[in-house]
Amino acid sequence: MLRQLWTLLRRNPIALISVGMVVGVPIGWYLGAKSAVEKIPIPPAKAAAYATLSNEELKNKSAQLVSAIRGLTRSFYEEDNRIRITADQNSGSTNSQSERERIRKAWIDDSAKLHDVFMDRYKDNFWADAVLLREAIVARVGGAPGAQNPMLFQHPTNILGVEQVANSLELLGKSLPKT
Repeated sequence: MLRQLWTLLRRNPIALISVGMVVGVPIGWYLGAKSAVEKIPIPPAKAAAYATLSNEELKNKSAQLVSAIRGLTRSFYEEDNRIRITADQNSGSTNSQSERERIRKAWIDDSAKLHDVFMDRYKDNFWADAVLLREAIVARVGGAPGAQNPMLFQHPTNILGVEQVANSLELLGKSLPKT
């Protein structure tokens, strides 16, 4: 029985892929549900600070934070673009393929380091405020646009995720009623 099944799967790649999906997806869901999210402690004094603000103050804080986060991402893109332009100029001035590859690798490494520096800046300067503002606004407005993805606020994986945090915070801030 197993031998016939194996023969069928070897001869028919579509069947192999289908069986892999049927077996793999539920296992992935099961294992994914078991993994715990790392909880990063937020100072209690900071957490309580947003709960006492009025809706207008929360809107203002949200707008200020969105502006600061977008300034950070804009700075990243400007610096990354400068690194890329320099690498392109250096690469264009050489005829050696190996030298071009070396320049390309150096550019990729420099860009990755720059990305890490800016992600650290985000985590050090804006992360806790973004999480707390989101929680404070969601507690008041519930399921507003921008509230759907708390994991994005907890763990943005790259600069695009940081931009999404800013976009979500902007939507949340705009969803607060005027009081």
